[in-house]
Amino acid sequence: MSFLAELAELRKTVPRLHNIVVACENSDYCTHADKNKNCYLLFAANFCEDCLYGGPMISCQDCADSSYSDGCELCYECVDVEKCYNCNYCQDSKNCTDCTLCYDCIGCTSCFGSVGLRQKRYCFFNEQLSKEEYQKRLSELDIKDPAQLAIQRARFEELKKEVPRRSAIIMNSENCFGDQIIDSKNCYNCFDAHRCEDCMHLEGCWKTKDSMDLMYSDGSELCYESFSLGLGSYNCNFCTYIRSSSDCEYSELLFSCKHCFGCIGLQNKEYYILNKPYSREEYFKKVTEIKEQMRVDGEYGRHLPSTYPLEDTAAKYLET
Repeated sequence: MSFLAELAELRKTVPRLHNIVVACENSDYCTHADKNKNCYLLFAANFCEDCLYGGPMISCQDCADSSYSDGCELCYECVDVEKCYNCNYCQDSKNCTDCTLCYDCIGCTSCFGSVGLRQKRYCFFNEQLSKEEYQKRLSELDIKDPAQLAIQRARFEELKKEVPRRSAIIMNSENCFGDQIIDSKNCYNCFDAHRCEDCMHLEGCWKTKDSMDLMYSDGSELCYESFSLGLGSYNCNFCTYIRSSSDCEYSELLFSCKHCFGCIGLQNKEYYILNKPYSREEYFKKVTEIKEQMRVDGEYGRHLPSTYPLEDTAAKYLET
């Protein structure tokens, strides 16, 4: 039996967590979540407090219905925003305060329905107003009324068509190619990457270094072809759902483990193969033999086989 076939059999016998959460408080209905407090229905969210209906997001507080948010507070229905406060219906914006219906705005305060502004105050659909006139215009609106909100949103969408926009959102980054890359360096073909360095083919990653082909990583380094790595995982390849672990391959659901190969559902373990313990010397000898046979069988380098057909996963929503 090939190694991947043995691993597939192990997958059928090891009990699984119903939810992937680590060190969360009063956040029972979140998943792929680490160190959150008082959160509800968040996905891929870390270090958040009093947030609901959102994700991926990191270090946010009192936010709802938001996605790809970083360090935000009191925000609602925002996408790809960073360090924003009390903003609603905003996208691709950074360091903004008290803004509503804004797109591609940086360092703005008290702006409504505006696009492509930098360091502006009291702008209403990109028109510069005095503080008094701006507040008067706002008082005439009631965006809590869905009909009124729809009218203002339609006007906002028309303005977005008129204002030139960047081909990609790459801010404070050096030698990077992709989109939604923030505070990063030497990153190629990366998307929604924040504070990453020397990486390729990332999606939804924060503080990741020297890695390739990752999706949803926070604080990982020297990792390859893996999904959902968190809390400083190091040198993990072909892995899924790994937290605070190092030097692991072809494993999933590991917590604070080292030197594990083909393991599932372990915590605080070292030198394990297919969930069986080995001495240090036996481990490295056995892993070398397994890898050599996997190369002969054409298995090494392939990711873990999927446990679900494509039609039953979220990937089907990306087909269009």
